[in-house]
Amino acid sequence: MTSRHITQGDTRHGMVVGTASRSLGTWLYYVRPMPNPNVLQAVTNLACVPLRLLITGVLALLDLLTARASQRGEYLANAAAARAGSTEGAVGLMDRLMVTDSIVTTLHRETNSRRMRGSGRGGRHDADGLWEALAAHLDSVPEPEFERQRRVGALRGHSVDATHPPTHLRRRLLLNGAPASAAVTAGDSRTERVAGELAEVRGTLAREVVRDGYGNL
Repeated sequence: MTSRHITQGDTRHGMVVGTASRSLGTWLYYVRPMPNPNVLQAVTNLACVPLRLLITGVLALLDLLTARASQRGEYLANAAAARAGSTEGAVGLMDRLMVTDSIVTTLHRETNSRRMRGSGRGGRHDADGLWEALAAHLDSVPEPEFERQRRVGALRGHSVDATHPPTHLRRRLLLNGAPASAAVTAGDSRTERVAGELAEVRGTLAREVVRDGYGNL
């Protein structure tokens, strides 16, 4: 991820600015207020206020100065993704990111139902088919819902996070350019090998999600 940002000219992930930003973030973590403090900790919290304000201010200034380069890097990364996986694939991924709320809802429902089924078997939770259920939910989302989400996203300025440009602008830029075909493809045999290599990890993660809950991971 970092190398991708550096390649696209995102100075936030460069040697100087990136190191400074990570260092300031670490310092901010260490001077954060202690919860439920005793008298001595309350005094320490108060003494650290000027330092926290200083670090927060410098981080905000770094973000402001590098915002344009960061967003340019994201647009270039989108173009690279379209060249690798096709314009259709890159745009389709953006559309799916707009329905993440429904994915989270489905994940909670699936994990809860599996916990209830497992409560009668000595507390063993059945995690089989969890990821397939999420994939099936995504496949079931109709095109009108994606279109509605795109309109809402354009009105509200939907963005993956604060460092990404608005999703509808990223999508429009790709669609306004020449359509790109996928330069990287995987045949059935390679897809099966990848699935085989990930099978154990997928199963372990599914069991942890069902056991501990999505919000606790």
